[in-house]
Amino acid sequence: MAMPENLKSLVLSSIIFTLTACGGGDNKNTKIDPPISPVEPIAFDYQATIDDALSDTIPGVILLVEKPGFKFLGSAGLADIETQTPMQTYHVMLNGSAGKKLTALLTVMLAEEGLLSLDDNIDSWLSEEILAQIENSEQMTIRQLLNHTSGIHDYWDEDISDSFIQAVLADPETLKTDSYVLPFGLNQSAYFLPGEGYRYSNTGYLLVGLILDEVLGEHHSSAMRNRILIPFGMNSSFYNGVEKSLGEIISGYTVNDVYGELNTKPYYENIGVADAPLSSNVEDLTLLLKMIVGQDGHVSEYVQEQLFGESNLVDTGESFLGAVDQNASYGLGLFKETINNKVVYHHNGIEVGYSTTNIYIPESQTSITAFFNCGESEQCRAENKALTQTILLNELQNSL
Repeated sequence: MAMPENLKSLVLSSIIFTLTACGGGDNKNTKIDPPISPVEPIAFDYQATIDDALSDTIPGVILLVEKPGFKFLGSAGLADIETQTPMQTYHVMLNGSAGKKLTALLTVMLAEEGLLSLDDNIDSWLSEEILAQIENSEQMTIRQLLNHTSGIHDYWDEDISDSFIQAVLADPETLKTDSYVLPFGLNQSAYFLPGEGYRYSNTGYLLVGLILDEVLGEHHSSAMRNRILIPFGMNSSFYNGVEKSLGEIISGYTVNDVYGELNTKPYYENIGVADAPLSSNVEDLTLLLKMIVGQDGHVSEYVQEQLFGESNLVDTGESFLGAVDQNASYGLGLFKETINNKVVYHHNGIEVGYSTTNIYIPESQTSITAFFNCGESEQCRAENKALTQTILLNELQNSL
């Protein structure tokens, strides 16, 4: 590295002063200062950051930060409190809504093949029995379900989510797919007419799951595996619940007034839904997002345009990663946000006992993926958001 001119001058002056003080004399009281060396910047300590994040709320953390020429993959804390099993970097966790990009990607792939149209009305694919229980279903399209502009009520909203949770707690063993969960979101008032607003709704993705089953003639998990997981090399990933024989998720923990202290793993092992389909490790989830938004040709231009092209983005009205000057936009299964003048793609996932952060910064080709085996509680949200923002800010400040 070339020495800056001002530093050269400073070092040269020091040497000249030293030679002058010593030349021809024997003044032992003369103080000779050593040459000044460049100060190397202090490297960000990712391991210390996740170690410090552990708390009574967060039992364990896995973090991957990856960019050209650099990779940090580390873990801290416990994957299971009861057995005191240490968290490992290869551990698999339910990714929650961070898996929506997988559902959206498959849907757009099928649209590219002409097996459906994103602008099909949902009454082309769903039964009259289901349609009759959805306000404005005759105006609702597949695209609107995927970008949260359909207005359909979210089964995770506070006014109705307790009935779903209680049903799961009462029957942990039954496999719960889209058709099981959907009734909890039906016969509810719409937020608005289709296309006239944005409101995040997991119920919409349940309907997409059922549409995919109808198009494919089988559960859509098979197409996800054969068309995406295997070709992308996501060898540690599986459709949660439906493909539970292919892997095991770590324990997830929650503490609140409703559930008390609870390990939610036994319940989530038997839930497999299109609004949160994926269980993976941090490397696989990182790969999925990079494959979707990267420019390496892993998905077609058509697919990328539908998923996050400017003409297909909707304004969410809020910022999710901390931007103050611009709202995040939502495409199909992805958020797009501008922070520090840099585009950031992301989607988190929050379940009862699990939290996932999944971020990609195209300009610097930087990936940030973090797993926490806590979730849903306000304290967990606040603590993992603080860690995520610390790491994201560091990457944005140091990206070229």
